[in-house]
Amino acid sequence: MANEVILVGVGHVFRLSKKIEEIISIEEPDAIALELDAFRAHALLNRGEKQKRGIQKDPLYFLLAVSQNIIAKKFNVVAGNEMLTAIKYAMKKRIPIYYIDMDARKVMENLRRALSFKKKLSLLCSLLLSIFIKKKDVENEIKKIETEGEYFLKALEKEYPEVKNILIDKRNEFMVEKLREIMKNHDKIVVIVGEGHIYGMQTLLNDANILVKTIHLKDLLN
Repeated sequence: MANEVILVGVGHVFRLSKKIEEIISIEEPDAIALELDAFRAHALLNRGEKQKRGIQKDPLYFLLAVSQNIIAKKFNVVAGNEMLTAIKYAMKKRIPIYYIDMDARKVMENLRRALSFKKKLSLLCSLLLSIFIKKKDVENEIKKIETEGEYFLKALEKEYPEVKNILIDKRNEFMVEKLREIMKNHDKIVVIVGEGHIYGMQTLLNDANILVKTIHLKDLLN
């Protein structure tokens, strides 16, 4: 049987749990792969537990997490619930789970090294401003993503090419390499990642002659 990857694009601030369960139930995969590292998976499964890790003291990481949580609250959800749902559903159905993302510490370290002081300050300011974004503005951004799939990536690359390279491109390569290893033991894998990773990962998988089925965030929201 040929390998097949079902790429599912999610937004960590939307109510998608039922859709995720539905997709896994319909697809009946041999394994589930998630855009998480082991630490973030542990944190999701043990919410409320104090995490002992230096990464949480990193200003960029902290503001990324805070802005995501605040935006999620505007939609009456808890950030990351779609990933937690996938983990719990896989455990219930005894489907193997793989955490395929880079270690967050390494990602943030690479980002700090790549950005100039001016770029770091600019990014921190952008993250601070995102905390005050209105729900309507978030919905307008979603519409842009729906009509032009690469809108966010193009905007990010124009403003912060180093950020796109480290937070998107390098992680895409890392996750696809992880998937290729997993495919040695599993024929059909449901892969749940942020929508921003879909285009790049799909391209890399197609280049490797791997059969890909894509379910975009807009499909889940509709």
